[in-house]
Amino acid sequence: MSVNERPFPHIRSEERSPLMMLDTAIALIPPFFMACFYYGVRSLAMGAMTITAAICANWISSLFNGRGIEWWDASPVVTGMIVALMMPASIPFYIPVIAAVFGILVVKFPFGGTGNNLFNPAAAGLAFVSVCFGDQLLSYPVPLEPLPMTVDEGIKLVQGPASMLKMGAIPTISVEQLALGNFAGPMGTTNILVIAACLVYLLVRKNVKWYVPAAYLATVSCFAACIHHENITAGESIVLELVAGSLMFVAVYMLSEPVTLPKRPMAKVLYAVTAGIITMLFRYYGVAIQSAVFALLLTNAFSPLFDYMAERARVLERRAIRENE
Repeated sequence: MSVNERPFPHIRSEERSPLMMLDTAIALIPPFFMACFYYGVRSLAMGAMTITAAICANWISSLFNGRGIEWWDASPVVTGMIVALMMPASIPFYIPVIAAVFGILVVKFPFGGTGNNLFNPAAAGLAFVSVCFGDQLLSYPVPLEPLPMTVDEGIKLVQGPASMLKMGAIPTISVEQLALGNFAGPMGTTNILVIAACLVYLLVRKNVKWYVPAAYLATVSCFAACIHHENITAGESIVLELVAGSLMFVAVYMLSEPVTLPKRPMAKVLYAVTAGIITMLFRYYGVAIQSAVFALLLTNAFSPLFDYMAERARVLERRAIRENE
């Protein structure tokens, strides 16, 4: 029997991988519209610059590794869109550009390019700039106050719910603000209803397995219900933890990235549960505000281990069945 070896992602249809990236890019468009509504055209300009930087970096890396320019590859577009949407709308343009270029050239290119990366490029780029420019990523403009292209010290910046929870304070967000995403945070991550609608689209297109974000969010919710601030109820803690920061955005757009996600269903569930636990441990006991991003990167490293564990469980199950026959 001959075995046809193929690089990641292991997808049955050869055409499925570019379609998955295209569908993800389409699902990232609505958050950009909402960012433009809340912060003005500066958010679109940031997205255009970051996407362009990611595409150029991907072309350069493709030429260096001898693969040639893959015009159909939408993965750098997705990387650029994710990086931009997880930034404050007031951030200097060069910071998301650095994040996108770092994710492509340093994290994606050394492993062989598209389909071979061990870590999520967007998450790695965001983690890098979080370490280098941490303070600038923790202050957000007020929604519904359009920003000029050049942001100066006169722009009012506030802390987001994630930072407030980190300091032990309780954010005051009304139900209406929660529903509309009208509160401070990364420009594409606050509108939970829009993100949920995009998740439905990705589920219909079969780009996301429903149990992956479900396992992740259920783990986060259980953690928030069991360990929460004294002045709020378990239900309030769950809601605040889910909407604060970029947790929901990561669950929908980054957790199910096909290259870094394990291949077996049981392994995917273990992967999502582990990512949820690490996210909350970082939120409660770590120092990084972008806890979901750092948790995702750490879980990426153990993705092959989850597949190995799932395979061993299947082997033991089959052995037990044969012994009982």
